[in-house]
Amino acid sequence: MIKIIIAIAMFLFLILIHEFGHFIVAKLSGIRVNEFAIGMGPAFYSKQKGETLYSLRMIPMGGYCAMEGEEEESSDPRSYDRARPISKFLTILAGPMMNLILASVIFFVVGLNTGVTTTSIGNFTDNSPAKQAGMEIGDEVVEVNHTKIEKFSEISAIVNAYYKDSDIKEKIDVKVYRKSSGKEMTFSIAPQKENGNVFFGVESQLRKAGVLEAIKLGLVETIKNIIMIFVILGRLFTGKIALSALSGPVGVVKELGNQAQNGLMSLLYFLGYISVNLGVFNLLPIPALDGSKLVCAIYEMLTGKTVNKKIEEKVTIGGFVVLIGLIILISIKDIISLF
Repeated sequence: MIKIIIAIAMFLFLILIHEFGHFIVAKLSGIRVNEFAIGMGPAFYSKQKGETLYSLRMIPMGGYCAMEGEEEESSDPRSYDRARPISKFLTILAGPMMNLILASVIFFVVGLNTGVTTTSIGNFTDNSPAKQAGMEIGDEVVEVNHTKIEKFSEISAIVNAYYKDSDIKEKIDVKVYRKSSGKEMTFSIAPQKENGNVFFGVESQLRKAGVLEAIKLGLVETIKNIIMIFVILGRLFTGKIALSALSGPVGVVKELGNQAQNGLMSLLYFLGYISVNLGVFNLLPIPALDGSKLVCAIYEMLTGKTVNKKIEEKVTIGGFVVLIGLIILISIKDIISLF
């Protein structure tokens, strides 16, 4: 039960950061914010402070920053629809950007605490082909298939590229530097293959990262996750990945709970991954998401004309209905998988 509560709290924290981005830039832009809410459905706590109502709602899924004139026409001079196009653009962009910034900070913290990979072996997986061949913890991988290794990630890339056209039973040469003896040694290894990936069964030895290096790691990891999301979306649209493979809020909360059992750093990394997903997903030009409002703001900046409010409202409602329907279907699948 505690695991579920922690997971829900962390999920809502990501929503809070996202909506706070909209909120703070709206306030700085002079746009009136009527309500700042975390959760959906009926409110179980609310407090009026100035012009804004702050509320916590019963259903721990989503949240919103309700700006005057955002969804309906308003004569208020401080309404969203009367704001400058650049103010609209920055206000909407701020939500997803806050999630991406948060992800970079989380990955920075993880990198600072767990360290960075080296080309030395820190551990072996179960039934490791490399261990069976005679390699030892502490061995520094120098070459794989006569190709010099600069980063640990290159090992997997070289091995998978080699066995794309070669028999998995064929052995590949791996040269290591054994620190204990000060000698270079070469091993011929027949790797394993699982789920389409070929591997030796080795894990990198980590070293402590400096602050500047950890900042770089945070940014690089965020970019890597952004790229991975677009790769997954591409596979989804081409049918290489089924829609059933996606997870909704229920699945995310479940996985957050699972990661909590693997330690704080595993939990934080997954939180960063979800934050990237939330940021990127909201940037997509889909009705009812931030991306569609960004498109409208860009159109207004380029043409000097506003999008017809009634048409925008109908498209947004239609997109919202489809989106909620999709979330419900995926959530039902996630709930069924719990049992």
